[in-house]
Amino acid sequence: MNELINFSAHEVEEWLVLNDVANKELYLISLLLLFAFLVVLLAKKYRIPIVVGYVFLGILLSPDIISIFSVIDSETVNMYTFVLSNLDYVTNIALAFIAFTIGSELSIKTLKRLGKSIFSIAIMESVLAFVVVTAALYFIGRPLYMALLFGAIASATAPAATVMVLKEYNAEGPLTSTIMAVVGLDDAFALIIFSLINPIAYSQYRGEGAIKLSEIIVLPLIEIFGAIILGLFFGYITQYLLTKFNEKTRKILTIVTSITLSSAVSIFFGLSALIANMSVGFAVRNFAKKNLEISEEMDTLTVPLYAMFFIIAGTEIRFSEMGSLSFLLIAFTYLIARIIGKVGGSTLAARISGAPEAVQKFIGFGLLPQSGVAIALAYSVQKQYVQDAQVGLLIFNTLLLTAAMTEVFGPLLTKYAVIQSGEGKID
Repeated sequence: MNELINFSAHEVEEWLVLNDVANKELYLISLLLLFAFLVVLLAKKYRIPIVVGYVFLGILLSPDIISIFSVIDSETVNMYTFVLSNLDYVTNIALAFIAFTIGSELSIKTLKRLGKSIFSIAIMESVLAFVVVTAALYFIGRPLYMALLFGAIASATAPAATVMVLKEYNAEGPLTSTIMAVVGLDDAFALIIFSLINPIAYSQYRGEGAIKLSEIIVLPLIEIFGAIILGLFFGYITQYLLTKFNEKTRKILTIVTSITLSSAVSIFFGLSALIANMSVGFAVRNFAKKNLEISEEMDTLTVPLYAMFFIIAGTEIRFSEMGSLSFLLIAFTYLIARIIGKVGGSTLAARISGAPEAVQKFIGFGLLPQSGVAIALAYSVQKQYVQDAQVGLLIFNTLLLTAAMTEVFGPLLTKYAVIQSGEGKID
């Protein structure tokens, strides 16, 4: 809301109280959860992944769609947009739980058994997505720095939708284990690629020559390995406490405290909260000497969080800023090139590394969703190129549109993969 700019903290607080913003957030959350309940009923009836329904609902509830209705005035739409943007903390918490879930699925035994293929697939699909997207965007006439940025962001895969589909269909087997491990490692590789490429692209944009080594190597390594160390520390303490507790209340509070505290400390020190929480989950799974029996509690805790996360992700789409033919060409090129890079790279790596047949056939279908980290990277580009707003806005809007599309068809392809491989179960 523009009227909040340059206001003091006291004036902002007064504005929030006068406009009843806290209660409006409560109204919106309750409404979204009600719609989520209806989505679950419809998704089960028509046998489509629930996450697809969540994202599609979010798109229907986006401010651009809401503003079409003449009975809703512009001031109400502005307030609705503001309240939606204030729910960012919900998506951050949801991503933290998603990262923890991925880490908790990565057992050392699985990594030893499938380690070679997992790391080969994660590296190959990330690098090939970067190369293919960069080449494709440069080929259609985009500046080199912009093509590099698009390519770096394309390497990221959103784990949330994929993990939710695997959980929904109770998928188990080498394909499922490989997908979970790859989408977990993918964020680390994406952060490395982006951290290496971003300063090069910005230097090329500004016409500069020299690039500091610390910007492309030291800082990214600190961010990633610092997050891993922090996560393992919190994870070790968490599993120790969980082995001592039998009461459900204590277990739940231990898990929630560990995940949220790990996120808060990571953000405070400029580390990756996703990688930190993956490490927490990994430590809880592998450091414990007995089965901690927390899967049921985690499934219960994450149902409303996942629902809110995907609905809010869908509302971020802005159709009013995506109408030009040049924009649609860029978005289409980015989408197709990324699919080629992800599917081609993962399939090639699976065959070279001798992965199980199901992995070779279907691994690429589980790596297509893109939101979360990719949108966060696009947002960081938008802030970096503030002096040339069109650059940041073009990249950000492209990611919003293509992410919304992959969040719809990506889970459908993940479902197809686990069902065809025989690892998923339909009730």
